[in-house]
This record gives sequence, C-alpha cells and structure tokens, in this order.
Amino acid sequence: MSGAATPHAPTSARASMPPTGSATPALPPAVPAVPALPPPADFDFLPPLHKLLSRLITTSVQPPAPTPTPGQPKDDDGPIEVGQLQTKVSEVKAKIHKARRAVLALPDVDRSVEDQEDEIEDLEARIASLKAALQKLGQPANGVENEDTIHTPDCMQSLFAALGDGPFW
Repeated sequence: MSGAATPHAPTSARASMPPTGSATPALPPAVPAVPALPPPADFDFLPPLHKLLSRLITTSVQPPAPTPTPGQPKDDDGPIEVGQLQTKVSEVKAKIHKARRAVLALPDVDRSVEDQEDEIEDLEARIASLKAALQKLGQPANGVENEDTIHTPDCMQSLFAALGDGPFW
C-alpha cells in the first residue's frame, strides 16, 4: 500500500504526502502571474451619482418636504437636504477614487496606443512566420511519394480548414 493514492482511496491515504522519487513530475515552469481584474462593482459609481444629481434637481425645483416623523421610513429618493449633501457627495467621490486607483493598478495602463499597435504588428508577424513554418512541416519531402501513397489532405490543410484560415483542398 505504498503506491500513489487514487481518487477512490480512503481520506487518510489521500491526505498523506505524495511519494517522492524519479516518478514524481517536475514542477511546471513558472507562468507570469496576471493580476486579477478588479470586481465590476468597483466601477459602478454612475447609478449613485445619477441618484444624487436627480435628488439635487428635485431639491431645486420643489419646496422642501416635511420632516419625517421618527416612525416614518427615511426617503432616499426624495429631495436632498443641504446637511446630507456633503455625506452623499463624499460617498460618490470615494467610489470614483476607488475606480481610478483600480484602473491605475492595471498592468500596461500607461502604454501609448502606438506602443500597443507596434506590439500587435510584431505579434501578427510572428503568427505569420509560425504558420509558414507549420505549413513547411506539413509538406511531404521530395521524392518520397510512390504508388502506395494514399492521397489525403495533409494535417496542415485540415488545421487551416478547421481554423477558417484557408480553403479545404
């Protein structure tokens, strides 16, 4: 029972340390970690801003509403009072600053459009050269064909047809 634990092994066997030795695979090469994107809620400041501006417009058009009694629920959609204005504005400003910080923390946000276009051209050239190399690998060697050769589309033609990069011969 010194073999590797299987998915159907008891929990105690699966929780043990894996066997070591030459059969243990090497760790995969480190892939550069891409930072996680910020959650969409970080950029959702337009609805609160719209609500605040709507309440301000309502305040300037209508006379102030009567003061609610302690048992009455607070109306967050009605006209805004001057005392509440600073608090509500601060909440919206904090959301905008949080969104700005999230954008500035993203990788390559400081790159210019020209830099990005240059990189795209380089990558497109690399793709073209790799496709050409693959096409060369798919060609049969000269003088190899004989009467017993079965004529079927080579793998590169099938690949290009599957990718939609060319007609199927």
